[in-house]
Amino acid sequence: MNKKLLAQFKKTLTQKKASITNKVNSRKLNEHEIETGGDEIDTATQSTEREMQFELGGMDTRMKQDIDNALAKIEKGTFGTCECCGENISQARLEAIPWVRYCKKCQEEAEKNSK
Repeated sequence: MNKKLLAQFKKTLTQKKASITNKVNSRKLNEHEIETGGDEIDTATQSTEREMQFELGGMDTRMKQDIDNALAKIEKGTFGTCECCGENISQARLEAIPWVRYCKKCQEEAEKNSK
């Protein structure tokens, strides 16, 4: 992969990481605004909102870790290589999901085995 393309991926990954960080920080501020108290319906609604915030935070944390991993691979010179089979991941796949860890074949196999 040429240096210009790697630089573009690095820029995209860095921007996505900043976006996630901003979203997480905003979500933390909103968590403090969730009221407490009220009747049973209010309490149930507040509980559901907290659960959703918790799940979203977990997904963002995982994505941020994957982005950090991809950025480290750029620095090591291994970006775009499947972690399973060692083959190159297609450029189209990397453009769609730059933090992807596996080629399409290995990803499909992993998903098939997890069912």
